[in-house]
Formats: sequence, C-alpha cells, structure tokens
Amino acid sequence: MKRLLAFLGLMAACLAQDPLFLIKDFNLPQIIDDDFTPQRIAALGDDRFVLLDQNSNELVLISAGEILRRTGGFGQGGESFTEPVDLTVHNLQIWVCDRYENALKRFDYKLNFLGVDHIFSNEYDSFLPDLITADPFGKVLVFSQQYGQLLSLDNSNQSLIDLNQYGMDGGCTIDLKTDNAGNIALLSCENEITLFNRFGRKSKMSLVHIKDPIQILTWSNNWVVINSMGEIESTNGKVNVLPLREDETVLDGDVYFEHIIILTDQRILVIKK
Repeated sequence: MKRLLAFLGLMAACLAQDPLFLIKDFNLPQIIDDDFTPQRIAALGDDRFVLLDQNSNELVLISAGEILRRTGGFGQGGESFTEPVDLTVHNLQIWVCDRYENALKRFDYKLNFLGVDHIFSNEYDSFLPDLITADPFGKVLVFSQQYGQLLSLDNSNQSLIDLNQYGMDGGCTIDLKTDNAGNIALLSCENEITLFNRFGRKSKMSLVHIKDPIQILTWSNNWVVINSMGEIESTNGKVNVLPLREDETVLDGDVYFEHIIILTDQRILVIKK
C-alpha cells in the first residue's frame, strides 16, 4: 500500500513541475586527477566548493574550476582523517565529521587546519557520528546511525533526539538537515521525512514519492529530496528532473542562497529555479 501511494503521488507531482535552470557546470575530469573521487560537497559560493573523497580521506578546495588546495589523507592527527563521513559549512568554517575518531575537524575557507572538537557522550564511550549539520542559531548537530541519536555539540551529555523513543531505526536514517527556523528533518530509507522542532520535539512525518532518495535539503523555503537518478521532489508536491547526462549519477548536494549545488560522478552543477 505504501508503494502504491508513493507511485500515485509521484504521478501527480510530475504534472506540476517548475523548470530548473543550469547556471553553470564544472567537469570534474578537467579539474581533478583520477585518484581523487569525491562523494561529498560543501558550497562556499556558486563557483567555490570543498570536495571530500572518503576513499583517499582527502579534501580539495576548488575555485572557478581550479584546485587551490588539497589536504588531508590517512592518519589520526591534525588535518588527517581516519574515517571522514560528512561535512558542513558553519560559522565561516568547514566542519568534517570523522566517525572513527569520534571528532569534528575544523578548517578555514582556505583549508587551513583550525582544530578538533571531540564528541563526548555520557551514554556511549564512542558516539560514532555519521552525519553533521548546523542550525541558524549556532548549534552543530551530529547523528549516530548506530545509536539512533542526535547530539548538539554544545550539550552532548544529553541527546537532542533519540529515535529509539519512537521505535525508529537509526541505521535507516540517510540524511538530516535544518531549515532557517532551526527545524530538523531526517530522511529515512523507508522514503519518509520526519520533522522535529529545534528543541527535538517530533512534529510531522511525510512520505517521499521519488524512488531511493539519498539526500534532503532546504531550498527556496521548502524541503527538497534528491535521488541518484536526478529526480528532485519538494514537500509542496512538485517533482523536477535535474539536467543530467544519460550516464550521470548524483552523489551529493548543497545549497548556496538561491542555488542548489549538485555533485555527480562527472560534474558539479549549479542550478536555479
């Protein structure tokens, strides 16, 4: 029944599309070497990006289609990583979530290493963070799929959200983001969005109609969900298709003001409505 409802919803949403415009794109093979294969992106501008390669444990800073700096690598000290899994931009810094080290490593916009913040939890010796985001009120939030809990870095002794209280599987949580009001959205592998207010109180659940979503973002005052095939669905019921090549796959995305920045296995796309 859930799949039938999702299919019917998707058909209805496809009839109410708004056009998306490709402002610019950057071909990755012309910028980076074959040994760097990024899976994550953070936007510092509409032509300035930080890419994370979880295989080589490296960060690359790109501006106007050129590499400005490459840093990171395997290790446990300073700017090195053991298991980098996610990154975000907050307070004029780039925060990288290192799962195995149970820490967040901070860099400036030139990828100079600034410091490390370890995550402490009364309940777990190692919290094992998988996802990171930040709200507009200055809080950095980290989520552990293994334990199904969301912590705020300024008060990590008590979970802000505990999915176990709702009978939800933390391992099924694919992504999370906050909006301009501090509301928190969790995207699950069961094609559901669960919303919480900034204080961690559950407020709403809704169904995602596109198949196999990989990421949730807040864009143009709406929550939008993207899948690897380039379909993008907003919570106002509209579905669009990103201007992808036939053999192109979406890996990650970010938002920079009115632009949505898409990382694929071939390009970086800058999109505007």
